Amino acid sequence: MITVGSIDREVLCAFFPFMSIRFRGRRKAIKELTHFAPDFVFWIYPDGRLHDARDAHRRHLPKGFGHILTDEPDYCGFLRGRVVSSQGWQLVVVYCRAEALCAGSSSIRQLLMGLEKIPVPLRPDAVVISDNADLYGTVTDLRNVLRDEVKILPDS
Repeated sequence: MITVGSIDREVLCAFFPFMSIRFRGRRKAIKELTHFAPDFVFWIYPDGRLHDARDAHRRHLPKGFGHILTDEPDYCGFLRGRVVSSQGWQLVVVYCRAEALCAGSSSIRQLLMGLEKIPVPLRPDAVVISDNADLYGTVTDLRNVLRDEVKILPDS
């Protein structure tokens, strides 16, 4: 289980027990939280464009891309997720492989480009996790990772 970023997993566990490494039924608990009253449900195209999935990913796919559901968890390069507010926190849950949002990943840029366009307020301290409770830190942490990666690119 991945834990990176500025947020301590133990702090989150006090509010979201499913973030505990030993929690049983983690995916079910995350699904219950994110499906009850999401702030926003999204697909993000590989190029960073945002698609509003309204209340359900399966019913509101990007037009012409029904095949992405057969490529779980990679979704043919699309990112699938939900934003939810609970107990004073805002979570961005992304359905993806554990390593998908790690440093060096083009998916970080893709996610941030899509999140910039969501029509609900997104806090900079919103916590980004996977559907398996991998912890990537805050939206600000991901922006900093991207900024740092750009700084270390060799001159062309």
